[in-house]
Amino acid sequence: MFVLSFFKTIWKIINLIREIFLNLIFLIIIILIFSAISLVKEAQKQEIVPQKGALVLDIEGVIVDNSLYSDNIYALQNKIYGKSVNIARENSLFVLTQKIAQATKDPNIKSIILKLDNFVGADMSSLQYIGKYLTKFSNAKKPIYAIGSNFNQSQYYLASYADEIYLKPQGAVNVFGLSASNLYYNTLLKNLKVNTHVFRVGTYKSAVEPFLRDNMSEEAKSNTTRWLTLMWNSYLNDISSQRKRPAAQLVATPAEMLSQLKAANGSMSQYALSNGLVDVIASSYEFELEMSHTNEVSIYDYQLKKQQKDESDDEKSDKPIIAVVFVNGTITSGESSSNVAGSLDIVNQLRKIRSNLNIGAVVLRVNSPGGSVEASEAIREELEAIRDNQIPVVVSMGGMAASGGYWVSTASDFIFASPTTITGSIGIFGIIPTFEKSLSHIGVYSDGVTTSPLSKSNLAEDLPDEMSQLIQINIENGYNTFISLVAQARHMSSEQVDKIAQGQVWLGIEANKNGLVDKLGDFDDAVEMAATLAHLTDYKIDWQKPETKWFNVLTSDIVAALPKSTASILFEQLPEVKQLQQQVSLWDKFHDIQNRYIYCLNCADVR
Repeated sequence: MFVLSFFKTIWKIINLIREIFLNLIFLIIIILIFSAISLVKEAQKQEIVPQKGALVLDIEGVIVDNSLYSDNIYALQNKIYGKSVNIARENSLFVLTQKIAQATKDPNIKSIILKLDNFVGADMSSLQYIGKYLTKFSNAKKPIYAIGSNFNQSQYYLASYADEIYLKPQGAVNVFGLSASNLYYNTLLKNLKVNTHVFRVGTYKSAVEPFLRDNMSEEAKSNTTRWLTLMWNSYLNDISSQRKRPAAQLVATPAEMLSQLKAANGSMSQYALSNGLVDVIASSYEFELEMSHTNEVSIYDYQLKKQQKDESDDEKSDKPIIAVVFVNGTITSGESSSNVAGSLDIVNQLRKIRSNLNIGAVVLRVNSPGGSVEASEAIREELEAIRDNQIPVVVSMGGMAASGGYWVSTASDFIFASPTTITGSIGIFGIIPTFEKSLSHIGVYSDGVTTSPLSKSNLAEDLPDEMSQLIQINIENGYNTFISLVAQARHMSSEQVDKIAQGQVWLGIEANKNGLVDKLGDFDDAVEMAATLAHLTDYKIDWQKPETKWFNVLTSDIVAALPKSTASILFEQLPEVKQLQQQVSLWDKFHDIQNRYIYCLNCADVR
């Protein structure tokens, strides 16, 4: 009895300590959340005094259509964790361009300085859209300057809009061309004895090549070479136009470049200067002396005037609304997160739009390689319901609107794509890995009884033939459904759609010719079309965003704030490492009940 009583006492003490510990954590989280909310509200209430001088585009990280967090949230994280360069930061394309547009008309802003060393990159369509606003700024007789240590291709594209490009003496302009590659796992899966069951339709086989091959097929190479060449030519034409120099001079052949580089004694900066890629070689100090006459205002400190208004003014406004809904990232069931378009959040937004009598039109901004059929269809159905309520839907395709991204786009009245949008990839596939060989290799087996071969759902056993047939039939049905949706939306026959489907990838300029999109244009064109279809002359834009989850806000940077070695930071930025991380997380997010996916796996990582 004594022993039993002793253990009971010990257990009570442990349980008490556990409860106290958990309550303390809960209390700390509550305090942090309310403190964060107070800080953000305080920041939003502050009177912003317009600053004079040069607007500095010191962009950190990447540019996306719809950033998960606003600039206020990032400012809050800086207060909590301390100010540091965040190369993982997501910047909203449209907030950035709105600020440039405001600066164009702002008499306090005299120039723009592009400081892009910490800018990781953006897709081609986004770069062109920013370039459009930089051109408007320049046309307002306001100068643009660019300074860089080493320009990557995204950085240089924006720098090409500058009146003068400064390069540091030990710097370089790394504009060499585009490449597109995938990681392939066939041998790895064989070595791990993973049995990969693949279900597909027709020539859409390249979509699942990473799991069946160790290299890219000739068909996939041909398709990718076609659209990648078109994209590179668009890049060259743009920088050639901005720099007012022949593209062949700016980007020489490898042989010519090596010869000229030897003549410049190996100096990349002198080579860039000689070929007209830059205008001045100068140190940071020398550039500062050149710009010493002007004050600098960071793009992150420059406030949009509409943010200074009382929010209640907008709520009381009777102006009709054009709602902007984002499908940004891999389409999955559940909530939206970084680079994930959660159908749960998007469907909720669309349902609220449908019940809002003041909304006259919807612009669907799609920048997605697709994902789950189930999740894509949930979004498409809600878009159709909106159209049934006589609310026009206009699609604006961003850098990519392929597979599931195109599936949701079929429920629209008009589709715009940029010339360099990656779209198409109309097809469907299913992949189910089973691990019976892996497990048997280490002495683990699975056995049991079942009333039907179709009731077996065990990754430790091979798929029954009946189940394989069922899935293949279902995949074929999904493909036919996809073809029918496109045919109905584009006023084409199923045969016509099938010729341009089969998983083929098209750039926007090609998609416009083959009838997959209505017109080449950007987001602004889509808004104008939405207003036209809804017969609106005076309206306001409502940018739909998922509700901020404060726990995620407070914890998202904890890992990033931990000390890291320079080597680990560089390793994480390798394209292959990023791609592997994306593909691992991709399969973690796929939960389609019928194992059917409309995802552009062969839309390779372009860099």
